[in-house]
Amino acid sequence: MNSMSSAISSVTLPSATNSGLATISNGSRMLNQDAQQIANPGNQNLTAPLVNLSQTNLVAEAGADVIRTANQMLGSLLDVFA
Repeated sequence: MNSMSSAISSVTLPSATNSGLATISNGSRMLNQDAQQIANPGNQNLTAPLVNLSQTNLVAEAGADVIRTANQMLGSLLDVFA
């Protein structure tokens, strides 16, 4: 096994990418729940779902940042071994 393949095999980028995708999926699920609560005409208290929209945005951004960082790490590894 050469040094490049041993370095790449020790990096867990697929699980980082999967974690980012799962976080984005969770944010999407939360967004759907909040949207249903906001759209419900019988719901008089809209404060909690509206605040959750901001939190949901942060969750989705965090998932995207994880994926972006994993891609940058892979790019850096390729640059080093190229």
